[in-house]
Amino acid sequence: MRALLAILLVATTSAHAGRSITVFPLSAGKLPAALAKAPQKMTDALAKLVDAEVANVPIEDAAGLLDCDPEATACLDAVSKSVKAKRIVFGSIATDEDGAVKVTVTRFDPGPDRQQRTFTLVSTTADGMAEELGRVAAPLFGKPKVDVGERQPVEDPKEPEDPKEPVDDPPKVDKPHGSITPATWGILGGGGVVAGLGVVFLVQASSIANDVRAAKHDTPDDFAKLTALEDKGSTRQKLGIALTAISERKAPASEASAMRITPVPLEDGAALVFTMGLP
Repeated sequence: MRALLAILLVATTSAHAGRSITVFPLSAGKLPAALAKAPQKMTDALAKLVDAEVANVPIEDAAGLLDCDPEATACLDAVSKSVKAKRIVFGSIATDEDGAVKVTVTRFDPGPDRQQRTFTLVSTTADGMAEELGRVAAPLFGKPKVDVGERQPVEDPKEPEDPKEPVDDPPKVDKPHGSITPATWGILGGGGVVAGLGVVFLVQASSIANDVRAAKHDTPDDFAKLTALEDKGSTRQKLGIALTAISERKAPASEASAMRITPVPLEDGAALVFTMGLP
């Protein structure tokens, strides 16, 4: 098995003779079936990002050929020399308890210079994860991060100018204030009729009140008649007050004049207060 890996590594070294960067396939644990191709696609995305070729074996196998630990700097130096690369890139893919995909990418330059970053991807497809990894890992290799969806503001198209000279709107003429319109007179007239009817009921109520004060109350029959008379007077008074209240009218806000009839209850009946404003 080791002899086979050595042959693959030699073949990789020969193929990369013209390259200075080698990307080793990302290693991955157990992934959902829908993401089976994600490691290969993400490896290809990294290789495209740094303009490198992809090795035939993972970094763990390449280190195994040299009997060293890929976590050790000396081992990575030896692997870099074996593939004749000035920089090697490798990493791993794992999922956390919530199912989020985390990718750890390591950049190693003999010397040594080792940089490592872990990225949590939000894409849900293999292609989406490869594209996303290429974007978020760009700063690790000295490249600007490109945000997907970033757009330059687009100005609204300007409307063509009308060659004709603009025509000024005719000046507005304010209507004179202070005059009472026919509609207002109609409203006031209708209110006057209702007010007049209310006055009639109030006058009747006042007359009945006088009769109540003058009525006898010696016998039960007198008390019965007195009660009926009081009820009649109370009804007349309520109707009078209600009608005069309904008749109260005011001209529209644009009018400067207003007429108002206000009932004022008194002890023996009610009085009407007539108010009219003039411009």
